[in-house]
Amino acid sequence: MPKLRIVTISDTHNASPGSGFSLPRGDILIHAGDLTNNGTPGEIRKALTWLRETDYECKIVIGGNHDIALDENFPDQSDGAGAVEVREAIKGDEKIIYLEHESKIVKVKGTEITLFGSPYSPASAEKKWAFQYLPDQAEELWSSTPTDTTILITHTPPAGHLDSSAHWTRGGCPALTNALSRIRPALHVCGHCHEGRGGRVVCWSDEAEAETGVLVREWQDPGSGNKKQSLFDLTGSRAGAHALQLGKETAIVNTSIMAKSYGRGVKSFNKPIVVDIELP
Repeated sequence: MPKLRIVTISDTHNASPGSGFSLPRGDILIHAGDLTNNGTPGEIRKALTWLRETDYECKIVIGGNHDIALDENFPDQSDGAGAVEVREAIKGDEKIIYLEHESKIVKVKGTEITLFGSPYSPASAEKKWAFQYLPDQAEELWSSTPTDTTILITHTPPAGHLDSSAHWTRGGCPALTNALSRIRPALHVCGHCHEGRGGRVVCWSDEAEAETGVLVREWQDPGSGNKKQSLFDLTGSRAGAHALQLGKETAIVNTSIMAKSYGRGVKSFNKPIVVDIELP
């Protein structure tokens, strides 16, 4: 099985490579939403400009709750025509794969990978944002996620996994956790809860009471406080690395670039999380 290097980012909030963070080399780039702060068409265009310029064999992007212009159902579009144009631009972009609660099969290094990407997150009581759903809509929303998904990309984290937030007591979605236990993708990339940034490996059981998964390994960031990459090795090829058991285990990564929630102190940035993985 060929080794794939996946560079993951989320919650860049108008930051770009060279202004807050840098992008390591890799085969695939994944952006798990919140490209912008206010979701204006102009902000989306700027994000698309730097995303197009990155050098990866495959670039996958989803929206997030701040990316208002991408949500055609958002009721208060300040620039209706501009929003339509920017949605058409990102959906028709030949250099970017944009997913909006949908699947896509890509081929990288001879390996076919089934992706599912979704911009949705639980509704906030504080303010209306894009791509949000109410608690009674959650089960139906995530039940549509295909069971053959290899890499799942969602803006929200699953409840109980890397969902720490200064805004919410628990920022993740319980229905998404249930869906994960059913789908068991090799990799789940998310963001949204900035303080939840990190990675872990979870083992799934067929027992109903174990649907949240059993923690196998909590990732320790080798790039914390130094110039090294934030590498999450799932190939088992390095000392201390974890060889992922496909079909039984899922590596979950919250890859928020913004280290703190808005208004919670001086702006600071995390490094992208680089995932090495072998897929059949």
